[in-house]
Amino acid sequence: MKNKILYLFGTGIMALALTGCDLDINKDPYAVTDLDMAQLLTATEYEVAATFSEGYYINTHLASYVQHTTSREVDNYSLIPGYSTLGNTWNQAYRYAIKNCDEIIKLSDEADDAIYAGIGRVLRVYTYMNMVDLWGDIPYSEANVAGIETPKADDSKDIYNDLLVVINKAIANFKDGEAENPFAIGANDLFYQGDEAKWLKAANTLKLKLLVQSRKAKADITNWQNELNALLAENNFIGNGEDLQFPHSATKTPSDERKFGFVDEYEGGQKSVWINPWFYEVLNGKTYNFKQNPLVGIVDPRIPYYYYNQATAAGDATNVTDYRDGAFISIFMGSNSGQTSNSQENSMTCIGIYPVGGKFDTGTGGVIAGSGNGIAPDRMLQAYSVPFMKAELVLTEGIAGDAKQLLEDGIKASIYHVNAVAKASDPTVPAIGDAAINSLLLGVLSAYDAAATNAKKLEIVMTEKWIANFFNSVEAYSDIRRTGYPVLFNGADRKIYTPYDQTKEANALAEPLEYASSAILKYPRIMWYPESETQLNNANINNTGRVVSDYKNVFWDVQ
Repeated sequence: MKNKILYLFGTGIMALALTGCDLDINKDPYAVTDLDMAQLLTATEYEVAATFSEGYYINTHLASYVQHTTSREVDNYSLIPGYSTLGNTWNQAYRYAIKNCDEIIKLSDEADDAIYAGIGRVLRVYTYMNMVDLWGDIPYSEANVAGIETPKADDSKDIYNDLLVVINKAIANFKDGEAENPFAIGANDLFYQGDEAKWLKAANTLKLKLLVQSRKAKADITNWQNELNALLAENNFIGNGEDLQFPHSATKTPSDERKFGFVDEYEGGQKSVWINPWFYEVLNGKTYNFKQNPLVGIVDPRIPYYYYNQATAAGDATNVTDYRDGAFISIFMGSNSGQTSNSQENSMTCIGIYPVGGKFDTGTGGVIAGSGNGIAPDRMLQAYSVPFMKAELVLTEGIAGDAKQLLEDGIKASIYHVNAVAKASDPTVPAIGDAAINSLLLGVLSAYDAAATNAKKLEIVMTEKWIANFFNSVEAYSDIRRTGYPVLFNGADRKIYTPYDQTKEANALAEPLEYASSAILKYPRIMWYPESETQLNNANINNTGRVVSDYKNVFWDVQ
């Protein structure tokens, strides 16, 4: 799917910087150069972002677990150990991303370059946090250690505690005004172009995420409360336009730099990302299936940016549909209608401009072939997550703050990001305007005010964060397990409803059509270890006795 920019296999400096050069006996031929570090940083940023993206990696399949999308391939939580996306993310993390981070840290510490060292530590913590959140106990202390071919799995809480130490060191790096910082940095830093102040904000934001993620098991984290109090008092987090994200471009050659999800869905042979009808009903304020939709009656203005309807409201589908509502055509998780395998390549609703640089929905329909450009970022740390995390802490931990105002701030920041991504992809796409934003806020904040308990208020907050994180599934998956929100489809009554008949023709029904669902499996609270790893390191990493639906596979996942 893509060419790798650069990666290291083990320790040592890249050979390319040592070839084609005149020998100077007064210079160490093995010294690290600006070119070495520049290329290494660019490569590492790419490798880290790719690890949790779509395409060959976990994001596409995991998006169906958080019910942003529906997947034929892993319907009903069937992402089993043999699926390549699990192994690809695992291997990408250990063979490339983490190894490169460790190399940056080692070389930068030796050279007294605090900026590079801090960046390496931020990216290392980000990668390991996601790995722990997905798998729980994983190799850490023995990972990528020379001579150890089968590293042991460390306890997830021990890893988190060490990651807190590492992120604190990164923060100290960015505050170090005495370091030599000998390596040049600028455009090779694809995230912040060497802006140390922004990197400090990103480090603080990642630390906030670590502390929020572990709040239900805070007794297991050394000095959790004091760390949180000091961090919130400083209040130096990323804001609008300061997101930590990998920038994709429209370039196709010599390497394809477009968003992987765009290449798959807009240029692939067969589309695999269906917009989940449950998510659709939340966005549109409907209750055909989600009877207790907390956002009932509220139509979200991000809809035409999130997905694109190839059909029109009155137009025919390619084949008999499973779930349809006007122009929206998709398939339902666990459906037993017999229609989910029907081809709808030219009529299904597709992922849009915001997540993957696809097509903006003007409401006129038309197939997506040849449209879009793949300009959309891989989201890693987003400004909109900061107020949502703070609101969660206000409602659950009793910290000082106005959760309602923070909810509003999170929604506004999400819309800011949607507008920015859409404009970067296609400057002709209209921005979500003030009137639409104010209408959304009026509805959501009224629902928040009507919520009788903090738990119900938290549901509103986390549902809005889930909406903001559309197709950013690793973060959404952790949020769902930690908070229990948003409420997901569980098929308890074995019934599904579609407001349009299951025909090729657009046939609206007076009452939704009821049909059967499968028994939906208990929600997986962790991923299976990938088969590629269990075969190589079975003594330490195996799925024997592993029940993915159990709590506390990850230390912070407690009821």
